Amino acid sequence: MLTHCSSTLVRLCAAIFACNLAALALQVPSPASPLGVDDEGVFLISVAGHPVGSESFKIHSSSGKVVARGEIRLHIEQNGKAMSVQSFPDLLLDSQLHPLTYTWSQQRPQSSRLEVDFRSNPAKVRYKTVTGSEDDRTFQLPPDVMVLDDNVIHQFQLIVARFQAMGGGKQTLPVFVPQEALPSVLTIEEVGEDAASPGDETTRLRHLVVTTDVTHLDLWISEENRLERVLVPAAQLEAVRKK
Repeated sequence: MLTHCSSTLVRLCAAIFACNLAALALQVPSPASPLGVDDEGVFLISVAGHPVGSESFKIHSSSGKVVARGEIRLHIEQNGKAMSVQSFPDLLLDSQLHPLTYTWSQQRPQSSRLEVDFRSNPAKVRYKTVTGSEDDRTFQLPPDVMVLDDNVIHQFQLIVARFQAMGGGKQTLPVFVPQEALPSVLTIEEVGEDAASPGDETTRLRHLVVTTDVTHLDLWISEENRLERVLVPAAQLEAVRKK
């Protein structure tokens, strides 16, 4: 991974996904009509109940394209030393939520960057590491792959939009984690309704469960399909939309 950090939070996606290349051959049908996704807000992120940062984001649909951008600020501890990490994911998709290009950059504590071009086959990835060296790679990915990068909460909103457009139920989706250079798959299904937060019986949210070969995580969405909360029990990580 580009940041070379060892904290549970920073390596979140590596813990969530185990590579299953055979399952990547699954072809997920595309919805017939364009998928407009427009959303913006802030997620407050905590680990084991302790605040560690926030993610502001905006997803905007225009002219047959969807742009999803974010700014993530994390305050973590590495080797007993407190440090701040600031990163900027920028994802461009077509009207069916297929990724076209993706860039991710980190400005501190060390500068690094990656660029992915999904328009070519195989997809082309260029990594610029914290040492300044460059690493070019290619990945053979299925046409309906979705991007779900390390510590980028709002990309789950795109997963939800795709899930809803395909009719809900239980679905298996191919995903790619750019920072980890990791293709994998996830299964997502709706399991009912829950209180928006412990003790809150006035607001009910729809509960989605995401599973992989090694773990599971929970998503809660509103009736308008807006992502409100993400929980990764194994990492004790929670992200809640700021009201």
